[in-house]
Amino acid sequence: MCAPEPPKPKYVDYETGAYYMEKPEHMTQLFGNVLVAKDHPRIHFRGKLDSLQALVVLDQVQIAEGGCQKLVDDLGNILGVLREMMRCDVLDEAFKNETIIGLTHAELRERSHNPQKFFGVQYMQLPDYTMGRDYALLNQLRAAVRETEVAATEAFRVGNKYTRKDIIEELNRLSSAIHIMMCMYLAGQYR
Repeated sequence: MCAPEPPKPKYVDYETGAYYMEKPEHMTQLFGNVLVAKDHPRIHFRGKLDSLQALVVLDQVQIAEGGCQKLVDDLGNILGVLREMMRCDVLDEAFKNETIIGLTHAELRERSHNPQKFFGVQYMQLPDYTMGRDYALLNQLRAAVRETEVAATEAFRVGNKYTRKDIIEELNRLSSAIHIMMCMYLAGQYR
């Protein structure tokens, strides 16, 4: 007669390969049954991404009170991109997105580098309270995207290479998209 099979571990440590029957409190799931410490750079990145999504929703609420539905809708597009980015990271799937606020990556780049041509707005004006609340909210959001991009480069760097260039590139494009939205705001396209 054979001895009963020992229970199989439920989780594996991403960094050490150790097995766990139960998830330790100081760890969280990276994907599937793979665990990392809660201070792992990937988890830090996800926290930044989560906070960024929360900021977009809060901005939508504040801007909706002012009645600018087009700006709320464009922020909804940004939020959708961020949610898909989180989903792809959690499921360890490739991230693909062709447009943000209706513009391709090439169009985003062209417009963000030449706002005078496209919007009649001087390149990257320093924000000031006189530009309005919605502009200030967009600027805060742009800065938060940049912080999230930095967290992504830290999370996905292995030596001198990057494992998730798709996510890092999209965060860069999101920053450009929000810069364009700031230019559109100054040009009166969100009134």
